[in-house]
Amino acid sequence: MTKNIYCLLILIFCSISCKTDSEKKIEYLEKTEKINGLANRYLELNRFSGIILVTKNSNIIYNESFGLADYENQKTFSDKTTFKIGKISELITENIIREMVNKNKFQLSDSISMYIPEIKAKFTINDLLNHNTNLSGIQQIQQENPVLKYSTIEFTKLAMQSSDKIENSDLDYNILGLLIERISGTSFQKNVQNYCTNIGIYNTYFLKQDTLLAAGYLYNNYRGKDDELHKSPSADSNITFSSNGIKSNAHDLIKIINPNNKLDIYGYLENDGFSYSIQNYPEDKTTIIILSNRRHPVAKEISTGVYQILKDKDYRLPLLRQPFEIDKKLLKEYSGTYNMNQNMNFDILNENDSLFVILGPNKVHLIPQSSNQFYMKQTDASIRFLRDSTNNLVNEIVLLNGFLDGEKVKRIKK
Repeated sequence: MTKNIYCLLILIFCSISCKTDSEKKIEYLEKTEKINGLANRYLELNRFSGIILVTKNSNIIYNESFGLADYENQKTFSDKTTFKIGKISELITENIIREMVNKNKFQLSDSISMYIPEIKAKFTINDLLNHNTNLSGIQQIQQENPVLKYSTIEFTKLAMQSSDKIENSDLDYNILGLLIERISGTSFQKNVQNYCTNIGIYNTYFLKQDTLLAAGYLYNNYRGKDDELHKSPSADSNITFSSNGIKSNAHDLIKIINPNNKLDIYGYLENDGFSYSIQNYPEDKTTIIILSNRRHPVAKEISTGVYQILKDKDYRLPLLRQPFEIDKKLLKEYSGTYNMNQNMNFDILNENDSLFVILGPNKVHLIPQSSNQFYMKQTDASIRFLRDSTNNLVNEIVLLNGFLDGEKVKRIKK
């Protein structure tokens, strides 16, 4: 009798285990389909083209590509396709610096002027790593000195004198790249190469020939024509250098990041046609990497959506840019005057069963894409109308420029 009960318990346990495994498989497939749908929506809107890679407990649980690495030549993405990774470059530059510290090449508390005497500044190597220098950014110095050719040292001198300071100057990490070259006596590319060899990655570099770099695209116009992709020009590698100039792919980045460090790095390269996002959650042992060869900076939005899917939470999809059948009675509720700031108001008009926004001398047609959101055909912009929760009247709008969220503007007159 005891033996029969024991066997029955084993059968029940096995049945429960099999059911659990089956349920997990279904749950995984459902989440995969949702992530695919999220990525394809952004692809359909011409805002994303690239790679999404997700790891859990150091295991890859999602790895898919969307769109093409090169649209002119119809080249698809592969696991070896590289992207310009923008500010993610700082992770690699920082790791090389810390390796040099471990080899007693210098101390983080050392003043940078000890090794680059041309830069007569009090800030330390650690200040540079943590963006505590209050230097102006490269773009600001270029605007103030439009004919001056870029030089890290000369731009740093000017940045120290400029009154326009920013929190995270790209000069900080370019100075660190110069420090790496001075201490090692070799190029930054060679240092990156050595670093990659040491950790066993092979698709990360600064300057290299015969690469599998994806083509970058700047933007897409909506003018009632076919897709108008504009291939980006090549940026000056002297300027991007060790702050923004490294190329890599998702599989290499998994090995580069420290899984114990919380990360939220995202952005885009304005002139290079790439955008990116890395989110690392040590508490969940989850990493999400988005690399795109479109300038449109929605990688962070996509990454956030992916994380919400993984956590079984509600997530948002951007609306399709296609006409939506709307109750014409609503249009009157949306018309009125809206206040941008002290010096600028603009009007939204209801004419001939359509909405129009007056932008300077232009009268732009607003096409409904939902019951409360309208898009402009000539741009990526949309307007979402919001109601007051107490009286249900429209009291403000959200100005969207290709994103899920945007700037809120109050209604001042019906």
